[in-house]
Amino acid sequence: MRVSVRVLFAILLLQCGGVACGFSDEPTVNPANPNAAGSSETDSSGTVSPRQQRDESVVSAEEIARLIEGLASDSYATRIRCRDRLMRIGLAAFDQLREARNHPDNEVAVVARRLTRGLRVQWSTASDSSEAKELLSEYGSHSVSQRRSRIESLARLPRSDAFSPLLRLARFETEPVLARAAALAVIALDSRDPNDARDFRGNESETARRVIENNRREFEASQIELALRQQKRISSQWLLRYAADLRQGQLDMDAWAALIQENRSQLSPDDTGATSEVHVSTSELLSLIWVTAERAIAHGVPSDALGIVEANVDLIPSRTRALIETATWALQNKLYRAVIAMHASHSELYRKSPILLYSAAEAYSRTGQDDSAGQLADIALAINPLPERTDDEDGEVPPDDGGPFQPNRPAPMHPQTIESHAQAHIEIATQLVERGLFQWAQKEYEIVIDRLPIDTAASSYARLQLADMFGELLRHADVVETLEPLTQRIDQDDEFRDRLISRRFSYTIVQSNMDYHRGLLLIEQGQLEAAQPVLRRAFEMNQENIDILIAMYRLDGDEQWKESVAKTLDEQIREAQSEVEDTRNSMQRAGPFRPAKGELAKRLNAYAWLVSNTEGDTDRALRYSKESLRLTPQQPALMDTCARCYFAVGDVESAIAMQKRACEEMPHSPPLERQLKEFEEALKQSRNESKPTG
Repeated sequence: MRVSVRVLFAILLLQCGGVACGFSDEPTVNPANPNAAGSSETDSSGTVSPRQQRDESVVSAEEIARLIEGLASDSYATRIRCRDRLMRIGLAAFDQLREARNHPDNEVAVVARRLTRGLRVQWSTASDSSEAKELLSEYGSHSVSQRRSRIESLARLPRSDAFSPLLRLARFETEPVLARAAALAVIALDSRDPNDARDFRGNESETARRVIENNRREFEASQIELALRQQKRISSQWLLRYAADLRQGQLDMDAWAALIQENRSQLSPDDTGATSEVHVSTSELLSLIWVTAERAIAHGVPSDALGIVEANVDLIPSRTRALIETATWALQNKLYRAVIAMHASHSELYRKSPILLYSAAEAYSRTGQDDSAGQLADIALAINPLPERTDDEDGEVPPDDGGPFQPNRPAPMHPQTIESHAQAHIEIATQLVERGLFQWAQKEYEIVIDRLPIDTAASSYARLQLADMFGELLRHADVVETLEPLTQRIDQDDEFRDRLISRRFSYTIVQSNMDYHRGLLLIEQGQLEAAQPVLRRAFEMNQENIDILIAMYRLDGDEQWKESVAKTLDEQIREAQSEVEDTRNSMQRAGPFRPAKGELAKRLNAYAWLVSNTEGDTDRALRYSKESLRLTPQQPALMDTCARCYFAVGDVESAIAMQKRACEEMPHSPPLERQLKEFEEALKQSRNESKPTG
């Protein structure tokens, strides 16, 4: 490669700044109208003259190509004239300038890179939502990682707000890796519910929704084709293939399989490819495969999703983290055979990772292979071993004292190793709970509880977590059995209590939780009178847990009990209302202690949950619940409350729709699933009662 004085001079010239470089007076260009060229020739009002508009807005690709080649001219004047002309053309020259970034002539490549970076793109438009405008504010001035984060945030907006900004980024982002990320985000929108409005009470008819959906597909396809038809970038090929699907109204899996196969031949040799327009990284191609599979599931063809994943399972890197991410995604999308195939291909790595083993065990279990699932779960439990308890001195195992090795005595474990292994079991159990694998999670918690002394932090925490899991499963007797030894030890050991308090452990909350479930157990056993004082004591110790008050309200009793509960309930509703107003007023005042919107959402949700489960102004409860969701969207706990509010006002169908959304956001949650079942049964009963008899 030749390096001439002209290259160095061009670099210095481009870096010099000021009017001489032509950047300080360069107008902003709106990507919504890329052919509207910038110009430094304006009238006194700053408006581009009609003559200049005619001169710059209609420029052929051949002329732009000649100008780019002119950047390598031996004549300095020609190089400057070509550079300035390209700058005035602006985004109409973007594609060819972007390709010229890899020009064989180093001078052309240097100037092309600077010109593409120097184009002042107006990333947001007047039609963008306020959230999109905020995310796109000064987008081009941020680092690559910050811009990627903005793309991810845009992708979480409602589909109608996300599409145009993401397409704009896919079109004009100069970094190939970010253009591909934006393209994938656009395609992933297809997996969304087409009715993902902020309020889930749409009243359109099925015919109207179908018309809206068809118009949306036609609009998006046209926008993609208009923006990208001249581009040859890998990201553009993805989007143009997606546009073809939109026009057909269906997913063409054969075409996508062919495109993915073509991309496999474009894989970067060193798995980078971030700065390349002709190569794609393995992680990016895997993301495309995942998005395509998710679309197949959304279109009702899960077999096609499984096929595309199994055909490319060899792309998954032999790294634990990559395998965990892929297995987690496959399990979420019920592609169990793909996880089994991964286990077969990477069995050695699986045997070293409890999470990978449990993912394979889950896949085997979901496909009816319970024996294989159990064997893998046992292997996972044995990783991170903990010392066996002995019968003396509360089962404590002495740490390594540095003495001589005794062959008949198990080698003691270092205390830090014990703590590390115990923490690993707790973390694994927590993940298993989130995946609904409660039986295996129980064993992970219990191995810590059984093998560590009760007064250790790890054992105490494992008990609390296990009790929470039992509580969600309504296993009230198991909650009491798990927590009672801990509360008894705290009562007897002041030093232990002080250590727990130093770790922000609340004894009264634990005692309240145990009494709450003891009261629910008494109700299950039909001992309603005995349950009353137990629940009352539990609520007095922890009035933040309004579920206790709700249980008291639902518990039948004599007039004295009902009056007492009614009085307490009235006080709590008034207090909840007051906390909402106080928080709302505090947010209007400036200062360092101004509450965040999440705090107001919490107060609104507390009022809505209490009233919708008992009595009071249920219309206000619904308004508050909706407001909490506007403040902090997509929170499953808040959706759960909103569904209960709909149910309380008699809108059972909206309650079911909202509860389903909550269950989608937090799958495997027993309380959410129970409430959904309750609503569905109520709707079924209502319809049966409305049927004419005879």
